[in-house]
Amino acid sequence: MPVSHSHVYRRSIRFADTDAAGVAHFSRLLIIVEEAIHDFFHARGIPIFDKATAWPVVSIHADYSAACRFQDEISVALSLDKTGNSSLAFSFNASKADGTVCFVGQATLCHIDPAKNTPAPMPAKTRDALGKDAV
Repeated sequence: MPVSHSHVYRRSIRFADTDAAGVAHFSRLLIIVEEAIHDFFHARGIPIFDKATAWPVVSIHADYSAACRFQDEISVALSLDKTGNSSLAFSFNASKADGTVCFVGQATLCHIDPAKNTPAPMPAKTRDALGKDAV
């Protein structure tokens, strides 16, 4: 993951994230990835949803390598890998405080016009806000 395009989001695994075995459920880990992406947008002043813009996830893939358990502190490192006309492609890497990699993957978001629910070119102000992160 290119360090120059990273954004790190940290959070602990909550009880509600876990299944009956006490392990974070894969679906909850993907929600944490979405939280990390929203944090990336917020840090740059980019709205994730308003009357003129929305950014749904259109593709996501993850490979899991270590269990995350209740109260584990994890860091999700995001890398903006590709900027398209209406899309952003991220890779992510989630690890525990001791450096153990829990899961890695990719997510693609598409900018849409929420009134029409169709892809729309990314606003210039969004590209400007991405600045050095735009690739």
